[in-house]
Amino acid sequence: MKIFISIVLCVITLFLLNDFALAVERAKNASRSAATQPLTYANVVSSFKEAHLRATEVQPRCTIFFEGKWKNANVYDYCVIMVENSDQDIQVTFYLTDAHEMNWVTEFLDAPFFAQSETQKLFGLMNSGHDIRGEKIGRFRVDFHRWQPRHAEILVFSFTPLSKSST
Repeated sequence: MKIFISIVLCVITLFLLNDFALAVERAKNASRSAATQPLTYANVVSSFKEAHLRATEVQPRCTIFFEGKWKNANVYDYCVIMVENSDQDIQVTFYLTDAHEMNWVTEFLDAPFFAQSETQKLFGLMNSGHDIRGEKIGRFRVDFHRWQPRHAEILVFSFTPLSKSST
């Protein structure tokens, strides 16, 4: 009888923990969608600066971030991120020499500039294996390009806000 009661208590505990985990996830998603920040040049630059990446302002509409480390005596792995602001769009370029540096792409796509549905579609775009032009994703028209020269990977995201009349 004690074993039966223990099993019942374990099952009840698992159900309660599962409900709690689901409630936490719903609250997190709700707060994320409510806290979506505008995707602006200033916000993107601020986000990378808060991550303590070394920054160089090339000119008032272009900032380059850099992170790197020696893998061994002959190999230096690094990531260069360029954030550009044109009159029409925000472009973010990642130049990666190591799979570990892909974390910066993930951090960017998971940032509060994007709603959950936008983030999911952006990851899908990135993992599609194709260059994309003019894809409507949430509030943006997105271009995505990927190049893989020897020993590197280059990812370019270009975000053009949709006008109110085209939504």
